[in-house]
Amino acid sequence: MRPVPVLHVCDKFGVAGSSIHGVSRLFAWWFPRFDRTRFDVSLVGLKAPEPASDKLREAGVDVTHLSRSKFDPRILTDLVRLGRARGARVLHVHGYAAADFGRLAARALGAGLVLHEHFADPRMPAYQGVADRLLSGLTDRAVAVSGSTRDFLVRERFVPADRVRLVWNGAPLGEFAPRPVEESRALRRSFGFEDQTLVIGTISRLSLQKAHHHLLDALPPVFARFPAARLLIVGDGDQMPALREQASRLGLAGSIVFAGHRTDVPALLSALDVFCISSTYEGTPLALFEAMAAGRAIVSTAVDGCAEVLRDGVTGLLAPPANPTALGDALARALGDAGLRRALSTAALDASRQFDIAQCVRQLESIYDEVLAEKGRAA
Repeated sequence: MRPVPVLHVCDKFGVAGSSIHGVSRLFAWWFPRFDRTRFDVSLVGLKAPEPASDKLREAGVDVTHLSRSKFDPRILTDLVRLGRARGARVLHVHGYAAADFGRLAARALGAGLVLHEHFADPRMPAYQGVADRLLSGLTDRAVAVSGSTRDFLVRERFVPADRVRLVWNGAPLGEFAPRPVEESRALRRSFGFEDQTLVIGTISRLSLQKAHHHLLDALPPVFARFPAARLLIVGDGDQMPALREQASRLGLAGSIVFAGHRTDVPALLSALDVFCISSTYEGTPLALFEAMAAGRAIVSTAVDGCAEVLRDGVTGLLAPPANPTALGDALARALGDAGLRRALSTAALDASRQFDIAQCVRQLESIYDEVLAEKGRAA
């Protein structure tokens, strides 16, 4: 039997100033893990090629680009033409423009439509709510990456609740497994950290959503208590200049290393004592699952999927978002108690087993099966 053609449609693969975006990493993890005897998956981006496109190709994911702006009506005819050429029976859409034009294209093609929401967007434009209300009946299934995202889909994007499926993100567990101690020590030394130095780390794009500025505001009392501690910030983005200036203004420049974009994330994680997420909103960030798989002690803001995945005091420590004092208290608690760090690390590593990215792909395939079965009954 010929594999079912599935066309993924995505607004964009990167974020301004950042080398790669979470959804791009998901594609790089998902696509090799789809059962190619059952599904022939391909990917199209609405925008022109961008740096993340090259990284996807390096990961073996072939990307077609339409090179259109998000309001260009030609996207619809492009998707219909491409869908027909590939015989697409399911369109899996990511992003607002992809969802709007994709739903219309799926109707024209007689294909199923799966809408994937990656976070509850506090800044969703008003026009999108109108479009979602009008196109609600064209959504066969929707994927939510957390309970809060599921609520957002139903409440703000008008997807019928019985069509929403919760599919947690995850990570390739083997890739992020804890590294040998000597390897971690060598990497720490490359940043100028001593073996006994307590290292807090964060790995993400440097954007306002990730709220690194709250993390920096949390640190003065932490470093006053632990003067030998250091912060390692990995990632790039448009907030880099502001964060460097803030670190200098707070007198923290000598205690913070800005490492920029790095590709050796699994090794970096193993070099950390505490992994920190300071975001003001999220879906379920991939960094969370990576840190769990690496067996790190995690301190996170209690936002969306982070608060749903982590058990406070068991698999991580949670602090209210946009509250530097509480975040600093949680970091100090973790730094000051080696036994607690070991317990959090062990529990996080154990819990990570339920978030293998392969399991996520199997669930997506089950959703395609649901949609195809419904389309078959309706034919």
